[in-house]
Amino acid sequence: MRFVCAVCQHCQRLRQPILADCLRFWCKLKPALWRVFVQLGALQIKLSEVWASLTGQACAFEAAAPDPELLVDDACFSLPITEGLTGYASHVRARVLLRLGRRELGLLASAMFGRPCVELQPADEQDAGMELCNILSACLLDCLGDTSLAHLGLPQVLDASSWQQLYQGTPALVQFVAADPRQRMAVIMIEFPAETGEACQIDLQQPGSSSSE
Repeated sequence: MRFVCAVCQHCQRLRQPILADCLRFWCKLKPALWRVFVQLGALQIKLSEVWASLTGQACAFEAAAPDPELLVDDACFSLPITEGLTGYASHVRARVLLRLGRRELGLLASAMFGRPCVELQPADEQDAGMELCNILSACLLDCLGDTSLAHLGLPQVLDASSWQQLYQGTPALVQFVAADPRQRMAVIMIEFPAETGEACQIDLQQPGSSSSE
């Protein structure tokens, strides 16, 4: 996954039409690359389908790093993916990070609760964001390869500093952003080393951070 992202970013710095030629060149050296590239394309389509089904709005996603700067009204969410046998100790293998702009979160919550944005409470928006994080995490689970012992945890609301610490502290396995710069959305999966598990020892429990379901 990291290899593909590097290729995509290289092509974007030059010209998009050379992407196919670039991939064909690398596939001669690394045949598995094409399969991974196809998987990334399928994920982009899946993320777009999820957003459209929940909001009725179109949004195309692309594999790229998000804007590192958070806006004041950005909403941030996270979901841990643990690994271990049921009933035994487990460790956090990965996390999915979700960032939504104020407008996007309002659209999502309004569609999910069937009410105008002006009638929504902050708790409604938090619930909507956590539910989207839960759904997108299931979509990204296969990026981890063997997931026979993997379990989705509960989505959480993050403050800006916690989100930044997680995102900047661990290399991203995959990351997608809205292709339209007017739509502020980012979906990222970070994976922790198997021998250490989650390295970021930060307080992720924010008020209302657990799903009500």
